Amino acid sequence: MTQEARRLLPSELVLRKATLADQPLIDSFLSDERIAEMSDSGFTEADQQTREQVLALIDQGMIKGWIVELPGHGPLSAQIYAPAGTPGVWSGDTLNAPDLASLGLRWIGTAAMALTLDELFKDPDVYRLTGFVAVTNRPSLSMCDRLGFTREGLAREHMPHAAGGRVDAVVMGMLRHEWMGAEALEKQAAA
Repeated sequence: MTQEARRLLPSELVLRKATLADQPLIDSFLSDERIAEMSDSGFTEADQQTREQVLALIDQGMIKGWIVELPGHGPLSAQIYAPAGTPGVWSGDTLNAPDLASLGLRWIGTAAMALTLDELFKDPDVYRLTGFVAVTNRPSLSMCDRLGFTREGLAREHMPHAAGGRVDAVVMGMLRHEWMGAEALEKQAAA
């Protein structure tokens, strides 16, 4: 009988602000090979621009970014959030480390994003988080559901697809007062 992998919990992680010194880390998270691997999630060669510019934008205070680390292992993800054009509305993205599968844990993305949402929603200027998740990215859709995002609609042919063309994306949204908090999510997971 095989034992199911255990859930990683937010309390096991450390969150720190991303800095310019994290460029080698971002380069590894968004290498050309990784972008090709993540193409079903909507990543394209255009994300090379993200790789080259994201830390400078964080350093300038134009966007927010954190590195989520697992003590004893190292960085698991980079969490990047930017204003979405309307005051108080932000959009985010997660860049995962290439070696997450080797940890043999579940809920890595959920735990990392939960910790980050606690930090993001501390900012009184952040009222709403919105995002687009490719319909082909079932793990991210499930993660957003666990975190309490609302599926608000469908953006037709919104994201590029590895096979060419474009795929629909689910519009996900969360208001600050809807966020349960990482600690509540962790208690829910333990129940």
